[in-house]
Parts: sequence; C-alpha cells; structure tokens
Amino acid sequence: MPITQNKRRIKVQHVVGEGTAQIDVVRNIRLVQNPMDPPEEQIPINARKIVDVDAEIIELDYEILPNKVIIKGALHKQIYYVAEGEYVVREFTVMREEFTDFVHIQGAKPNMDALIDAQLLYIDTNAAGDFPTDTIHQAAVISVTVKVIEILQLDVVTDVTGPGITVEKELFKVESVVGEKEKQTTVSAEHELNDDARKIKEMDAVCRDLDYEILPGKVIVRGTLHKQVYYVDEADSTVQEQSFDNEFSVVIDIPGAEPGMDAYVKCRVEYCEANLIQANAAGVSDRVKTNCILQVFAKVTELVELNIVTNVKGAQFDRRRIRVENIIGRECHQENVNQSIDVTAPEDVDDSLRVAKAKDLTARIRNVTYEKIRNKVIVKGTIHVQAYYVDCTPERELRETSADIPFTTFVHFDGITEDTMIDVTERVEYTDVKLEGESCQTSMIRAIAILEICVRAFELKDFVVVVDVKDTETPTPPEDKCPPSGYYDYTVVAGDTYFIIAQKLQNKVPGLTAQDIQRANPNVDPRRLRIGQVLRIPCVVGKG
Repeated sequence: MPITQNKRRIKVQHVVGEGTAQIDVVRNIRLVQNPMDPPEEQIPINARKIVDVDAEIIELDYEILPNKVIIKGALHKQIYYVAEGEYVVREFTVMREEFTDFVHIQGAKPNMDALIDAQLLYIDTNAAGDFPTDTIHQAAVISVTVKVIEILQLDVVTDVTGPGITVEKELFKVESVVGEKEKQTTVSAEHELNDDARKIKEMDAVCRDLDYEILPGKVIVRGTLHKQVYYVDEADSTVQEQSFDNEFSVVIDIPGAEPGMDAYVKCRVEYCEANLIQANAAGVSDRVKTNCILQVFAKVTELVELNIVTNVKGAQFDRRRIRVENIIGRECHQENVNQSIDVTAPEDVDDSLRVAKAKDLTARIRNVTYEKIRNKVIVKGTIHVQAYYVDCTPERELRETSADIPFTTFVHFDGITEDTMIDVTERVEYTDVKLEGESCQTSMIRAIAILEICVRAFELKDFVVVVDVKDTETPTPPEDKCPPSGYYDYTVVAGDTYFIIAQKLQNKVPGLTAQDIQRANPNVDPRRLRIGQVLRIPCVVGKG
C-alpha cells in the first residue's frame, strides 16, 4: 500500500531577527517669515511663548546591509507659538526633519525584507535660551522596532498515512502572506491662495494618517496628502506659504484578500508640482493647481492554523526549518474618549469670547504606553485634539483651540502574562465636536473621539516541518556516524549559499542554520563561496 500524504501550500514570513533602536532627535529650529528664502535673506520671528507642538513620524524607510538595518525617516511638525508683541497664536511648519540610525540584526542580508514600526515616545519644544527668541530647541525620542524577514513559500505536509507509518504533529498558528502590491496614483487639486501670486517658488508634500479597508480581492488605502505651497506675492514680492490637505484613496487589487484579514500599508510621495491657473495677462492669479504622484504599498496577511507534520516514523522524509511568529491571538477594544474644552482657557484668549458653532475636530493619539498583567493589557496615552469653531464676533471668524486628553483603558486577553510578546496598534475611528450650551452664550465645546486599540500576542518559534515524504519501500540509509572532530565535510557546488546548504542537510543535521555553518567556518567569506571549496558542517546544531 503506497504512502498517502496531504500537503498545504503556505507563504510565511521567516523571521531572520529583530531589534529595537531608540533615536534621540535634538535640534534647534529657527522661526522665520519665509523658510524658502536664502539664509542671508531670512527675516527672524521672535516668539514670546510656545503654545503647542504637533508632530508625527513620516516617510519611514530602511536599507538592509549585512547584519545591519539602516533606518531612515522624518518628523513632520507644526509648532504653534505667540509672537513677541502679539496675542494671536501662529503656526510654523517643519515639513520634514530627517533622522537616520541603525539596528544590528545578525543574519540580515541586502536581498531580504524588513518590517518597521516607529513610535514617537516624547517630544518637547522650548526656547533655546530665554523668551522672546527666534530659536526653538527641540528634544524628541523615537522608538523603532525592526524585523528582518524572508518570504518563504512551502508545501508542508499536514498528514501521512500508510503501513507502519506514525507521525508527530505540532500546531502551527502563523500569519500567511496572501499577497502584496505597489500602485502609483496621481492626486490633483485646485486651491485658492490668500493673496495674488506672480509665480510658484516651490512645493512640498507628505502622506499622513494612513488607514485601510479590505474588500474581497482588494485593499482600499486611505490617507491625507498634506501640502505646502510657497508663492511670490504680487504686491510686495515676498515669499508666502500656504498649507492644504487633500484626502485620497487608492484601490489595490490583491487576489485572495478578504475582510477580516490584516494589512500593512505605506505611502511615499514620488513627485509634486504646483502651477498657477486662470492667470490674467500679467501672469498673476490667486488660483493654483497641484499634482502629486504617490507610491502606495499594501501587504495582506491571514491567520493560518494547521497541524503540521514534524516527524515521520516508518518512511524517509525531507524537512525545512523556519522561524516564525507563532500567533497566540488578537483582541481589540473600542474606547470612547470625550472631554469639555473651554476655548477661553489659553491665557492669550479673550475671556469674553463665545462660540457660535462647533465646526470640526481632528485627533491624533500620542505617547502610548502599555503594561502587561495577567489576562489584560493596560494601555495609556494622550489624544491631541484640534477643535475648529466659529466665534460670535461680527466677522464670524473660524478659530482653533487644542487640548491634550489623557486616557487609560485595557484590552482583555486570556493567557497574557508579563512575559508575553505583543504588538499594540491604535487608531482614531471617529471624531466629533459639539457645542455645550446655547449658541453665542457659551465658551464650552465637547470633543469626542472613538479609539480602536488592538493587541496581537505572539512568540518567536522555530519549526522543523516535513515538506515531503518518500516511499516506505525505499530503504532508509544508515545515519552517518559523527566523526571524532564533531564536523562533517561538505563540498560546495554551483548555486550554494549557507542558507541553501543548511536546507539540503536538514535530514543529516535537523535544525541546521546558516548561522551554524558560519560559526563553524569563521575564516570563510560566505559571499565568496567557490565551487569545490570544502566547508565544515557541525554534526550537532549549535556546535562551533
């Protein structure tokens, strides 16, 4: 009776290694009227106080070198200040403040991929000396986690039947890659400038607030394109700056994607331009058209649970060793956070100010920390809200006020302990702002935000899985006896790498890795293997 084996094809993220870097971004920022002017022509602005700073990490990217991952990114900041001699809150934008660092990860190679996640743990902005000043000192702390992966597609054996056959199985609960794809899209929009312009000097843009929705066979990636346009004022030839936001959505086809799966998305601005439109005979206009090309990426994964064969008695078999995140589970919790805000609370705002209408609210989650206790993850953080409202002056001006709302919540998760490895993700699902009291009779508004906080628990686990079972009638060759030296000899053939050699020799040395071979051959450059070269292979994993 022949052997019958059942197989399942999976595409998994083999974890080569991971690490974390804490990056300190300490800079001095000069407040000037026109940042695009040459340094010698810039006109400084003296601030008498800093009201707030809103910052986020953008354009996070990486470059993999041997045993090292270079991390690249930028901080996008909006500094709110009160100028000397004024009582109005003004805003100064720093489109990108770049940073670079690295994480050492043994076994990383340039042809591999990486997953990176960054959190802004802390930021403080104050005077570089005494107020009033035009130089602002910033100290920010960023935590970056890097995971180097190889995408492996395997046909794993899930069952074997036949005369004299017994199998050993292990539960395999891992994220399988359904598919990934990049797509370019163009975002175009027309805007009205505050003043007549005779030419556009420059434009800059960044992707912000990315989110996604998975539909059958596709991923919809949504976000905001934040743009800064610098133009030459027709009246006095000064360079003026104006910011605009455009929401965008991109549909990326990924066969096999289904609602309920997870996705990893990112966006990069490839190119932008701005041009005056509807200009008069002198080439002057207060209308501008912007065009930006975005590169949007999405990778969809699904949770796969399989009992995979790890050993077969009574037959020959081939095995592969993989290191993956064995998923314990994923739990989410929604939290309603709301708070009353007095728009006259800032000391620079007139106490007699009243609100006619609450208009809009934006919210960002900051300074998230978590603590693991038995069966729970305690999550703490701050929601930074910016509320827009119409005042009761004759001009009915649109005003802005901001507040930091602290929150503490928990996600219940059976089986969580202090030693469990977890990922915590959070997002703002919904915002609203309401007037508290009668129009023009109150200075109070209420900010409302609904948060979704998700916890994914996992463990890094090494699996040695069976990928093929051979006919039982084929005699099993006697196992080579380990030489007294503790090493076998292996002769390099065309196409060999340490990783390929380790996979070839799994039957002989179960669990053998490229790192084991490298340790056994310290004087050999693995990037320059020669055909016919003899390598030492340890008889036992970890030897050498």
